[in-house]
Amino acid sequence: MVFILIFFGALYLHNAWFYSPQSGYDAGIHQIYTQIITWEGRIPLPVDTPESYNPPTFYWLSGQLAKLFMPLFDNNFLDALKSWQILIATLLPLAGWLWYDIFKTLNPGKNKLLAMFFLIWLLSLPVVNKMAPMYNLEMLQFILTSVTVWYFIKFVINNPSPKKIILLGIMAGIILSFRAMAASVLLSLGLGIIVLALIKKITWKKMLIYNLLFTLVTLFIGGQYYWLYRDKGVFDTGENMEEIRRTPFFKRQPKSFYLDTFFRTMMRTPLRPNFPNRFMPIFYSTFWGDYWNYYRQRRFPLSAEEEIKFANATNKVKISQERLTLLIWQNRINLIPTIIIIWGMLAGTIAGFKSVKKKPEEAFLVIFFWATWWLFIYTNIQYPNTYKGDTTKASYILYGIPVLIYFASKYLARLKAIKWLFCPLAGIILVSWIFNLNFSYF
Repeated sequence: MVFILIFFGALYLHNAWFYSPQSGYDAGIHQIYTQIITWEGRIPLPVDTPESYNPPTFYWLSGQLAKLFMPLFDNNFLDALKSWQILIATLLPLAGWLWYDIFKTLNPGKNKLLAMFFLIWLLSLPVVNKMAPMYNLEMLQFILTSVTVWYFIKFVINNPSPKKIILLGIMAGIILSFRAMAASVLLSLGLGIIVLALIKKITWKKMLIYNLLFTLVTLFIGGQYYWLYRDKGVFDTGENMEEIRRTPFFKRQPKSFYLDTFFRTMMRTPLRPNFPNRFMPIFYSTFWGDYWNYYRQRRFPLSAEEEIKFANATNKVKISQERLTLLIWQNRINLIPTIIIIWGMLAGTIAGFKSVKKKPEEAFLVIFFWATWWLFIYTNIQYPNTYKGDTTKASYILYGIPVLIYFASKYLARLKAIKWLFCPLAGIILVSWIFNLNFSYF
């Protein structure tokens, strides 16, 4: 297990060092926020950057770290954000260990190899590796949520107390102070406390007290920004919100958003601008590959002919044939693993609620994932981007993805008795790891 963490830690650090902090999803407009809060000491307005709706904690912390390390980067502030990339790459294996410990705790009789299988599968996911070196809010939320879920499962569920609930509220409040999508974490923790009353681990009176205490602490720590800036675009995306508000909720996205798969295109050219604002193919292609073309590996430079072809194009659409082939195979080789993940999550959902008394921890994981998933769907409808669909990024639910791999690993283990099925499926997943690691190396 230690070797696995060291291996992935080295991979993350390598990628963080070579990946520019000026690249990545919306890096430019994120860094405008960072520059304003660091050097002007104010929270930016929508006129300054479209990311102004985000809480300031991430930008302030990363800005202060960059200021500290500026002398090592020729006093270039944006280059010094490399220090933040390195910090995240260093902390990411810790999140892996926490989920490994969760798996072992909930499956004490299982072979340790299964826990290590889960760990490798999780840490080798393209969506994790692609986001790890980017300057973004998602990775820190992933790490902090991992700590919070681990604490709730290890220390709260089986022996809740007011002190533990207060600490849980502090953790949840910190996450909320980084990103509004943390609302799904708060909801799932609140529902998790209700589950404790349902299975009679605590009384209903205690449940109400604990949930009230948890909510007050969480909102006191992380909710102040949302309240104080509620009329300054906190709950907007900055894109045609007045027009969007006039449209009924379920009419904000066209039917094609929900139903179109573009399966053949997804397996042949899984890259923008193909299948714009189609949920399934974009989500799939951002989970396993790089649909938005921000993770342009140094290994695949444009040929002389391609330089001419893309002479007047932006970097967002420039891609070599060699790299396009890589993305095509990413989508193809991970089709069977995707089916296993889906079946594993569905089976885990059914089993989680059936055995809620025996394993309330797994019931909580089910609640946590589905709260995360449906909040993600809600935001795609509430704040639609109908011309492009760039709110559909698998990285937006990165903090809930370990649950998918948890139940997929358990589902695969259940098939072990059916050797004619288990062996080829396990083999396909092992092969997919090789492809995923090849994709991840920057």
